[in-house]
Amino acid sequence: MRSMLTTAAGGLILAALLAAQPAQAQFGAIAYDGKTGCWSMSLNKPTPQAALTSALRECGASGCRVVIRLRPRVCGAVASSGKPRGFGASARSSLEEARRAALADCNKANAGECVVKASSCNR
Repeated sequence: MRSMLTTAAGGLILAALLAAQPAQAQFGAIAYDGKTGCWSMSLNKPTPQAALTSALRECGASGCRVVIRLRPRVCGAVASSGKPRGFGASARSSLEEARRAALADCNKANAGECVVKASSCNR
């Protein structure tokens, strides 16, 4: 009986330790085609390569290039004016910082016409 209790207690402790472990780090990327204005943002991919592949595939234009790589626990944002050259992207430690930086990047060429189109954080 004591052996069963020890085994059960050990199993509960192991389960608690596994549940307390942080989630696997996740990666992201932002891709953009300056000719067409197409863009995409991938998040929470298991590897950097999976993030790059996903962003390029979802971008939808042959000229898409990765412009930002997002590390784990980093936020990304995309701002656009809807014009091919009206684009800004950023990676920052907080979502609000990422949004502000993407708008500032986009507005360099568009004097206030830009709006944030997407923003989120990797796990």
